[in-house]
Amino acid sequence: MTLSLDAAIRTILLPVASGTGEEYAQRAEDILNDLGVAEDHADWVNLETAEWELSGQPSQAFREFVTRLLFSPGQIPETFALEASVISNPPGAQDVLGAFSSRYFEMHARVMADEKCDHRQARRVLSHTHSLVLMATGDKMTASRIYSMMLRDGIDLGRSWSTSRYILDRCGLAQTISVDEVRTLFTQDAIGEADLLGDLDLDDCIAYVAEVCRGFGYSRDLQSQLRTLFVDDLHPPYLCMLHFQLTAQAMFNHRLTNAYEFEPRGERVLWLASEYNRAGLDVGMSPFLNNAKSVDTLDSAWAASKKKKERHAARALVDILTELDCLSDPSRSAAGQYLRALLHRMLRISLQTNTVLTAPLPAIDAEGGHRLLVGVAAGNTGTRGVIEQRLTDCIALREAGDLAQWRLRGFGDSVFTTNTSQKKLGDAELKHATENRIIAVEAHGGRLTEKYVQDHLFTMRNVIPHRLEELEDRAPIGDWALELQFFAHDLDNGLSEDHIVEGLPVHINYRRFADVAGMPVDGDFLALLSTYFTEHLNAVHVHSRTRQAVLNLI
Repeated sequence: MTLSLDAAIRTILLPVASGTGEEYAQRAEDILNDLGVAEDHADWVNLETAEWELSGQPSQAFREFVTRLLFSPGQIPETFALEASVISNPPGAQDVLGAFSSRYFEMHARVMADEKCDHRQARRVLSHTHSLVLMATGDKMTASRIYSMMLRDGIDLGRSWSTSRYILDRCGLAQTISVDEVRTLFTQDAIGEADLLGDLDLDDCIAYVAEVCRGFGYSRDLQSQLRTLFVDDLHPPYLCMLHFQLTAQAMFNHRLTNAYEFEPRGERVLWLASEYNRAGLDVGMSPFLNNAKSVDTLDSAWAASKKKKERHAARALVDILTELDCLSDPSRSAAGQYLRALLHRMLRISLQTNTVLTAPLPAIDAEGGHRLLVGVAAGNTGTRGVIEQRLTDCIALREAGDLAQWRLRGFGDSVFTTNTSQKKLGDAELKHATENRIIAVEAHGGRLTEKYVQDHLFTMRNVIPHRLEELEDRAPIGDWALELQFFAHDLDNGLSEDHIVEGLPVHINYRRFADVAGMPVDGDFLALLSTYFTEHLNAVHVHSRTRQAVLNLI
């Protein structure tokens, strides 16, 4: 074996895994001996390569040599071209290697034709097949994602991502999304919407999702971008386009600004568009065709080309997709899940606004009110605390007596509304109009632990400094008294009761929902249920699952 043979076979520019040494040339020599090549092996390889380049057709011997050098079934290793261990089933390493080696010359001719490039440039593109397969199988990257990442490193994969897509397709690694997959994810997201977003209305959903995504590394003003896209400059087709891009991202590590890798004129987008149209959000038959015809990349140039009334929303869409493309794959996946939940909330609000409310709550009478109290006392309602908090609002207001004597804060807030953002000392609070006392109420579904209590006290430490001026306008902070009422289904033993938090005396009163299950359900309480319970839960943004849980109780 000579170094000249190693140099000759590497000059062909076949893909070779990094770290491959002299064993590669040894495999070539074994194949050439088997083929009966008598002349100097290095010279033979160089001459055959030159003849292939001149004539455009490899000889049968050279074709067999390259095919076997790329993939030698039964040998150890079987290939030096691809990392077989990262190719999962299906299609499996054997199928991928067999497809690539048997189609190498066909692929070379196609790359030359598509890219209008010379012989060696096409070989250079194919020499990156190892990396293409590695990223497509190991990280589930799409062709456009791989192309954009390698382009940033100055790696030539042709003039567009489509060549990389062709190579992966011919290797048996076609990346597709079926209508059933779109439908399945859509259904899963619809079910999970209430868990991720609780009983937030659309404006609060936008603020909440933006804050959550900031924790995933989203650095731009997502709240403003979402508000432009969903409210201020609403153009429904852009929502559907965002939804489809996020659907693709849920299945692959995809470059979200790429508009056409998954053929968005096809049946999968038609089905998604039908769901938007059914909800009363007119997106037409084909949102991509109507709004991004022949546009490969959703970028600032595309946004600038839109009509004035659509331009702000187009820019917001581009900004969102561009920023998501910069996040790590786990962060992008997590952010995508919340953004799809927001899209589902938009769809459901629109549908419920344009149709009869699903599972509406009737006026609750005395018997229904009693059953509600008993039902909630029996255990966690499974509504992320929505029913528990709305009922606790009513109990606290009933026990407060004359509401003219109190200043209310937080009643009716979503379960996802943070105390810090609203400067509350509990989910809801009553501040006495003349006396130096406050009653704060916290609803907790399930078992209450000391850790949860301490976490709430920590939040209070952040809130009290923002309330200090307001409180001390009446009396020094130490002269105030806060009664913190925790409602839960069950309580740990030995929960702490008395604290001084930022100078404010706090006494904690622990209560089980079972303790109030027998409270009188009179006209006053029913009036509170009507205003603070039924009316809130009959809002279109509240999921019907929550109302159905109430109907099951009453």
